[in-house]
Amino acid sequence: MKQYLAPAYQSRLWDAIKNLENGSQAEAVVVFRARSGDYASVPLLWGLAAAWLAFTLIMYAPVYFENWLVYYAPLAMFALAYGVGSLPAVKRCSVSRSTRDKRVEIMARAIFQKGGIQHTRDKTGFLVYCSLLERRVFLLPDRGLELAIPLAVWQELQSEFDRIFAERQPEQCLLKALEKAAAAFARYLPVRAGDINELPDRLDIDL
Repeated sequence: MKQYLAPAYQSRLWDAIKNLENGSQAEAVVVFRARSGDYASVPLLWGLAAAWLAFTLIMYAPVYFENWLVYYAPLAMFALAYGVGSLPAVKRCSVSRSTRDKRVEIMARAIFQKGGIQHTRDKTGFLVYCSLLERRVFLLPDRGLELAIPLAVWQELQSEFDRIFAERQPEQCLLKALEKAAAAFARYLPVRAGDINELPDRLDIDL
């Protein structure tokens, strides 16, 4: 998360957003979140599974265990596995792709609504929501922007943003994806006289 919030990167990100908005009628907002869901059940399930395995081993192994070990070993294994299950990478691997995608979409739509992105004059708001734990970028255009851009172009842009977290430097790939979006928007929805910036480039929304 730190590299996305570093002042130097934020400056480059704002420049990319300004370039997009100066060349088209789109009003872009980029939001970063550490995660879209807490997935609290994941570490709990890891802990319970580890405690059960430890207790089963102690009960059925052909070895004598001291009473204190019978009591404390499952607790220790629960704590250890709970900690492992709390790691972002472990949570991501322990939750199905469909569940993660659903959480990301729900959070993106909530931010879109609460941030007022739908209130632009010509319905040209554009949210780029980056959820880091899920390693997912969700694009959410308002109606006016969505209708102005051909479906094939939207699909191409979505594929470009989908590849961001597959790269070694996702933060740099995000800037490149925004450049491609800027070119597409400038082609199909060019800027017009009197166009103003109606939305903040970055939203801090408490959900």
